[in-house]
Amino acid sequence: MDAPDITAPTALLLVSHSAALAEATEALIRQMTGTRVAIARAAGAGPGGRDLGTDPMAIVAAAESLPAACGAIVVLMDIGSALLSADMARDLMPAGVRARLHLSPAAFVEGALAAALAAAAGLPVERVLAEAENGLAAKRADIAPSAPQPQPKPMPSPATTTATARRAVTLADPAGLHLRPAAAFVTVAAGYDADIRLTANGRSARADSLTALLTLDAAAGATVTIEASGLQAEAAVAALATLLAQAPEAPPPDLPAPPATGPIPVSPGRVAGPLHVVDRAPLAIPDHPAPDRDAARIRLRAAIDATFGRLSAGPPIMAAQATLLHDPALVDAAYAAIQDAGLNEAAAWWRAVLSTHARYGALDAPYLRARGQDVIEVGRAVLQRLLPGTGPRDLAVGPAPCILLVDTLTAAEAASLPASVIGVLDRQGGATSHAAILLRGAGIPALAGVTLDPVPRTVAFDGASGEIVPDPDPATARRFQSPPSPAPAAGPSVLPLRDGTGLELWANVGTVRESLAAAAAGAHGIGLARTEILFLDRPDAPAEAEQAERIAALLAPFRGRPVVVRALDAGADKPIPFLALDPEDNPALGVRGLRALLRRPAFFRTHLRAILRAGGAHDLRIMLPMVTVAEEMRAARGILADACREAGTPIPPLGAMIEVPAAALRIEDLVAETDFFSIGTNDLTQYVMAAERGRQDFAAFADAAHPAVIDLCAHVVRHANGRSVSVCGEAAGDPHAARLLVAAGIRRLSMAATRLGAIRAAFAA
Repeated sequence: MDAPDITAPTALLLVSHSAALAEATEALIRQMTGTRVAIARAAGAGPGGRDLGTDPMAIVAAAESLPAACGAIVVLMDIGSALLSADMARDLMPAGVRARLHLSPAAFVEGALAAALAAAAGLPVERVLAEAENGLAAKRADIAPSAPQPQPKPMPSPATTTATARRAVTLADPAGLHLRPAAAFVTVAAGYDADIRLTANGRSARADSLTALLTLDAAAGATVTIEASGLQAEAAVAALATLLAQAPEAPPPDLPAPPATGPIPVSPGRVAGPLHVVDRAPLAIPDHPAPDRDAARIRLRAAIDATFGRLSAGPPIMAAQATLLHDPALVDAAYAAIQDAGLNEAAAWWRAVLSTHARYGALDAPYLRARGQDVIEVGRAVLQRLLPGTGPRDLAVGPAPCILLVDTLTAAEAASLPASVIGVLDRQGGATSHAAILLRGAGIPALAGVTLDPVPRTVAFDGASGEIVPDPDPATARRFQSPPSPAPAAGPSVLPLRDGTGLELWANVGTVRESLAAAAAGAHGIGLARTEILFLDRPDAPAEAEQAERIAALLAPFRGRPVVVRALDAGADKPIPFLALDPEDNPALGVRGLRALLRRPAFFRTHLRAILRAGGAHDLRIMLPMVTVAEEMRAARGILADACREAGTPIPPLGAMIEVPAAALRIEDLVAETDFFSIGTNDLTQYVMAAERGRQDFAAFADAAHPAVIDLCAHVVRHANGRSVSVCGEAAGDPHAARLLVAAGIRRLSMAATRLGAIRAAFAA
């Protein structure tokens, strides 16, 4: 590869299972952009990348190889575990590199081409990401021309307009305005000081948007019109007219036909066991008209916004699904059903969801068809806001190993499967659904498109080949039972430091799988058990017994060891429907954490009793989120005393999460009411740096290793009056930040199990 001259402010990182695919994609980009865009590849696995797969450490190395002059790095990933590998790699990177990283949910080849052209034109990273995500728009237009297409935005008026020019030209390319001439058009147009549009078939597109140009659907021989205004309007129109009037040397090759359909392998692995059938209850959508159409629109908008906030704050897969909630074809159709047909907000929304899903289902491309399931999932998530009785289905899985048979597993369900689920058979679904990606990442064998009639009691299947055997005999079942994977090597839970002290390594967990992984990896204990993860989607408050059962399952792998259970952390990016908190203009600074719990004292007391019941077999400590002042701790301690009296248990140690600068600066005020402290660097950094943690354009500020954050952590240690101080934010798992935290006096770090190895290695060096 030629050394790039780095004129583009945004670099690309191509992550693929196939080294050949990544290399070919870069070669295609280079034909259109030359060396103006810095590109790195992390593709393949094994020696020389000859095997199919992805490697998080290779992604880290590739990201670090990109020039620092590129202020942003856009990551394009192909399929499956590439997304999970990239997400894991992000956790392994130095903070400075991680702050520049932007994971794109765009299609790999189309998205990479669109992103490269936007980057080569010098567009900001937000536009590069938008162009990447719109890279499939032209293909959608070809596959489903009747589907509503996004209309181009009005062209902004230039600050200084000295000339205008206009010229009609006949397209000479026998394939029309396809990718190659459209890419060349974008590149040439970017070199002129003018605002330029191309018009065809009654539609107009900006010259700096590859997606918009491709969706013009301009065929060979069509007459298109180039219009420009600005200082170099005449020269721009002349150059672009010449470009479009030239015939290419050879037409573009035809795309290969899609593969034949059939049983769909989703996640490899061989498994046999009893079948557990889960059916989704039919939705009961009210059919009454909207008594007040404006009010119905407002309620729908509020539900969409709340759902978008929850999904976009979640893992990358959920955040990618959230973008569907900004699709005007979906939202406007629902509004129209309210305004024109008089439907209530739930009925209007579900009509729009089903209509959009049907359009996806009519497409030929499997990847695009799979996006239809995303529409259903986000549609149901909005319905949960509108209709309290439409919460997530209960999988009702017991402790015994079983294979699930479901009618479309959702991403949310795949992310929270209990440890007893050893395989999944999906009647619908697909290999490219987000649930499939999560199943592969978790190593759970799975198939989609499965028909079992009659439904057997037991089943054996191969997630790689698609072979299924209903009610297998014992010999067949043994053939499908793969030997268990060896447990990860457990490293030391306390690392010796040069000053003679020890650094304790604890784990953050939110699911049973994470807890099992942390125990296997040798964590000293649970430093943060996120109870809210168990109840995020619940429209109704879970009973004490259910809470106790689910929290106990989370803690079970650490029986007899120390566990820190954080009381339910609600509000801001973690809305809990059953708490019925009022909407806020700025929820990050509103009723969240301990503030929310103190506003619901009856639930708080029940919740604490559940934690006490769940932690009976452990060295239990309880931690309160988002503590600001001592008065809050005093009130919470009183409620805990009541709960302990009702449960007949002694009062366990009570700790405070230090996330608010006021609490950190006045830590000595909290000492009398608090037995231990844990610094949540994620929110503390957000508040110290005045930078919302979810905003990619503020990523440079979201650095927990910034001296202001580290100094505040050191202040907490110095003034904690001998109370233990740990760190449970992402900084604990970052080797660079961890070294700074240890230098500041921290001797207890709690992190994801996947980060334990990196921290051990960092302090062994």
